[in-house]
Amino acid sequence: MSPDLDKNKIFLIDRGELSTQWSPIFYHPERLKYLDIFLDEKYSFEINKLKYLFNISNKKSTASQVNKYIGMANIESNTGLYLLSENEKGKGDCSIFSKGNVLFGKLRPYLNKVYLAEFDGGCTTEFIVMDTIYESVISNKFLSIFLLLDCVVNQTKYMMTGNTLPRLQTFDIENIIIPIPNKIIQQNIIDIIDNAYKLKKEKEKEAKSILASIDNYLLDKLGIELPEEPENNIENRTFKVGFDDIFNSRYDGFYNKPYYIEVEEQLYKTKFDLVSLKELCIGIRGVTYSSEDESKDGIGILRGNNIDLKTNELDLTEIRYLKNFIEMDEKQKLVTNDILMSAASGSKSHVGKVAFIEKDLDYYFGAFMMVLRVYNKDVNPYFLFCYLQSNLFRQLLMRILGGTNINNLNFNMIKNYKIPLPDLNIQDEIVKEIQQSREKAKSLQEEANSLLDDAKEEVEKIILGDKYES
Repeated sequence: MSPDLDKNKIFLIDRGELSTQWSPIFYHPERLKYLDIFLDEKYSFEINKLKYLFNISNKKSTASQVNKYIGMANIESNTGLYLLSENEKGKGDCSIFSKGNVLFGKLRPYLNKVYLAEFDGGCTTEFIVMDTIYESVISNKFLSIFLLLDCVVNQTKYMMTGNTLPRLQTFDIENIIIPIPNKIIQQNIIDIIDNAYKLKKEKEKEAKSILASIDNYLLDKLGIELPEEPENNIENRTFKVGFDDIFNSRYDGFYNKPYYIEVEEQLYKTKFDLVSLKELCIGIRGVTYSSEDESKDGIGILRGNNIDLKTNELDLTEIRYLKNFIEMDEKQKLVTNDILMSAASGSKSHVGKVAFIEKDLDYYFGAFMMVLRVYNKDVNPYFLFCYLQSNLFRQLLMRILGGTNINNLNFNMIKNYKIPLPDLNIQDEIVKEIQQSREKAKSLQEEANSLLDDAKEEVEKIILGDKYES
């Protein structure tokens, strides 16, 4: 081959090296590099195939029959942390797992979703459920750490089959090479990772505190004080409402709870003008498509999972793609100053979550999403974005969603919501302060992630020894 060729794209394999697959990508040099390390007779640790060390569970049930369900969206990529998400309620068949089992995501393995179960429950069948055969030799916790390392991901991402939904086959998972350090080294590795998680949690707690302070700052600048939410007891759930008070309104006990009425009264105490949302922006619903329209690449579509609930930032880890020949409406493409909102979800906590679009993006947004596109020059789009994150807006949003079983939002439902609107100078001052706080919180979150990344790198050095490459 010419020395100018990219050997990551064009490479030669001897026929004698072919094993279980004929797919060229299965023999990618990066994957084979790690196999060479583990299979080298001078490698530091004993090795064995996963199937000889861990049982793969075949216990099945239905999602409706388990107390706790884990979907792919419930496990954070690269960290193994459990997350609440809109996909927490599954449908159909699920795999049963027990506390202490290892859940290994076979769908899109490059997403690196591995979880050491902290409770009993059921999970999507896109997870393989594993349990150690020889606890005295190798632990589930060590396996969960090892499977999160780059030296595993850089193998499994070349072992996928399928186009639209690429996944690992159970056979290939069973044959992953597992190093077996002695128990002292295993415990050292576990301690390194546990300490990183502890420090990460501390940093994230500080970041969360900063983000929480933003709401108090914003409401204080707007001169609004939210009432304390009452205890959920029978006395507070029982009240009377006059007919005149609900005439031309909703005959809905939840909607007319005294607490929500008090929240609305506090809104009207602001010293600034109140402007309807429809006077500031338009609402645009996203692209409707079917599974037949999907492809491995093509036109990028953002969905609810692409907005981080904790930070209100875009998360572009998992993007859905549509076939290139599908005609798209350009108004459904994300542009600078758009506010992307989740308009439908299986979880009320995710309905109405927002992300700010800082620059034009080559992505559209899906049917369960909505964009608020500002047209009124009297409002700073980022100020509106901040207000839509506020606890005040969330409470009024829950007011219209709380009494229904359908977690579905449309612009007509919120277009008459009143927004306190200071003059642009005050808006700009508020925006500057909030952006500084968000940047500080983001810096802390990045530090938290780096702590875990550094720990994983330290562990990988132990696993690979003098063959480690940064």
